[in-house]
Amino acid sequence: MVFSFMATISNWTDAVWPLGMLLPPVAFGMLWYGLWLLRSFQPQERIWQEALGEVKLLGLFNLGLSPFLHWHHRAPDELGFANAVWLLALVFVFYLMSLNKMLSRLAAMLPDETLRVESKLFSRMNCVLLAVASIGFGVNFGVMYLTSLNIEPPELLLQLAATAASQPWLLMGFVLAFMLIPLSMTMSLLWKTKESILASVFRSPH
Repeated sequence: MVFSFMATISNWTDAVWPLGMLLPPVAFGMLWYGLWLLRSFQPQERIWQEALGEVKLLGLFNLGLSPFLHWHHRAPDELGFANAVWLLALVFVFYLMSLNKMLSRLAAMLPDETLRVESKLFSRMNCVLLAVASIGFGVNFGVMYLTSLNIEPPELLLQLAATAASQPWLLMGFVLAFMLIPLSMTMSLLWKTKESILASVFRSPH
């Protein structure tokens, strides 16, 4: 997420041309590689493998759309690039939702009861917050897509988009409440899951 914002709003990445375009794909590629390494864990568990496969598929979409962050920064007036960036934001929200469900499935197979309870609770909370975020991103993307096709969007969508554009503090509050909070809680669950796995591996048999 940090690299994505850097590639979108920062000019220093343009000084070294490949850097701005390569940073987001490398970051999303590392995330996908980490998920790919999990494929060998409990391959007989169908529900777990389905949850993992869903996250991997959305991760591939993120990876494929990530270069548009740099291209949109270089050509901000190109509507196709802007649509691709908003589509990336929408897919990333669904990616976080699937990641939370995957972490809940993973915690259910670990011996840490506290982790199972926390993962179930916070995963549901994150999914609710991210569902609201997906509606917001979906509305914005829908307005831009219909505009690119020279189709007049519904008046309600236009009013919502105009309100968001005229009130930057509303947009910042929306991102903080419905994106950064779920993202931080997801990172916390990832860290606790890692600690639980390490503790179960290196725990003394005595």
